[in-house]
Amino acid sequence: MGEVHGRGAVTIANTRLSDLLMIMVYLKIHEGEKIPSTRLAASLQTNPSLVRQMLSQLNRAGLIKTQRGSARPTFTRPLDEITALDVYRASQPTNDILVVDHKTSKECSVGVAFPNVIAPHFTALQQAMEDRLAKLTIAQLVAETEADIAAHEGQMPRVAGAGE
Repeated sequence: MGEVHGRGAVTIANTRLSDLLMIMVYLKIHEGEKIPSTRLAASLQTNPSLVRQMLSQLNRAGLIKTQRGSARPTFTRPLDEITALDVYRASQPTNDILVVDHKTSKECSVGVAFPNVIAPHFTALQQAMEDRLAKLTIAQLVAETEADIAAHEGQMPRVAGAGE
C-alpha cells in the first residue's frame, strides 16, 4: 500500500496488482535471461525480499514456476491464457477493491442508510473490474509494453543493474 497525493488529499492505494503484472511482463520481455530478485527490485524500486514474496505468490497461484537458487522463472502456460484476473487473484486480496465503511453513526439517518445504498454500487464496480481484468491478458500487456518501449527508445533512462 502506498500513499497517493493529489488534489489536496491523501488516499491509500494498493500497488500490489500493478507490481505483480509488471513482474509478469518483465519476465517475458527478459525471458531466457538470468533475473535475480535484485534486478526486478531495481525496476520496481522496491526491495528484493518483497520481490521474492511476490514471485512466491505467482508461483503458488500456478502462473510461474520458480526454483530455489535459480534466477530464471518460467511461465506455466501461454501468456494469452493468463489474464490480469489470474494475477489479481494471485495477490490474494482479502477485501474487494472498494469497501463500504460500516462504522458509521447509528445515531445519524445518513450514517445508517448510506452503507446500504452504496454497497450494491461497490459490488457492481468490483464485478465490472473483474470482468475487465478477465479480458486483459499478459500477452496483451507485453505487446503494449514493448510498443511503448519502442516508441520511447532513446528517451528512456538506463538504470544501472536493472537490466533494462
